[in-house]
Amino acid sequence: MKKTAMGSLLVLVLLSACEPLSDLRSFLGIGKSRTELPAEMKAEMKSADSAGQGANPGGLAKENQELLAEMLRVVFDREDSEDQADFEALSRTLNQGASLEGIYRGIIMGSRYRALESSSQAATPSVLKVFASEMAELQDGMREPTRFDPEIARQAPRIDFPEDVPSALSAASKAARKDPAQEASPTPRLDKAANFRELLGIFVGASPYTLKRVLGEEALKRFEEAGEDPSAIPLWYAGLVVRLSSANVDFGLDLRRKPDFEFHRNFAKRIAIDRVKWEVLNRYHRLLNAVKKSSG
Repeated sequence: MKKTAMGSLLVLVLLSACEPLSDLRSFLGIGKSRTELPAEMKAEMKSADSAGQGANPGGLAKENQELLAEMLRVVFDREDSEDQADFEALSRTLNQGASLEGIYRGIIMGSRYRALESSSQAATPSVLKVFASEMAELQDGMREPTRFDPEIARQAPRIDFPEDVPSALSAASKAARKDPAQEASPTPRLDKAANFRELLGIFVGASPYTLKRVLGEEALKRFEEAGEDPSAIPLWYAGLVVRLSSANVDFGLDLRRKPDFEFHRNFAKRIAIDRVKWEVLNRYHRLLNAVKKSSG
């Protein structure tokens, strides 16, 4: 009862301290003027634009290593994560054709990540508020947003990271997809502000690693919902990028903060969907990492 009471009190404090969904912009510095990036900086994304389009094997392997190193750094929120023992195994798997999504799912469902979820302290109010705001924004455009069970929402995944990396990634990818025959009837559209408040109550006390995993999983679910509609993802992606473009967050490349809707829409149309997925996941992880650091 004490834990429940404390959680409810914290939610009330969070809600009274801000207007739901309104203070994220000021907290992250969104809205501050920024200088437009020069055209020559487009070279920073040249490899991303041409991925899989005639790239030589050596160049592709190097790009895969760089993407994997970035993934491990931002997912584990550690600068030296690329030196972990499984880096070479994951790199070989990626070079052999595994998807970035499969690698990502294998990591967040693995024992290392689970240990961080279980051992880390609860997310600060600032991290929780940004998570709830971004989740409410993400779910606002979904046909069937996840309705989280308060009893299990904060539990870490139970799947260990097996020795057989390729098999693990395949199993993780399959487990993440539901049987269409078991899909529930469409969920009524959520009220964004009400959803924000509900998410605060459900996830109060969760670790930052749990919040990052849950947000990432919901983002991948939105990709799945897009299905065969070729315009849905580029439009949503560009809107997300522009909305976060002025945030005071290092997203890894200056061009990731370029406030140009058409630039990012065309970028998402040119590259493989797997890479677009990582661009979204990367932003969400870096966003919560940054708020965690700034809030102590």
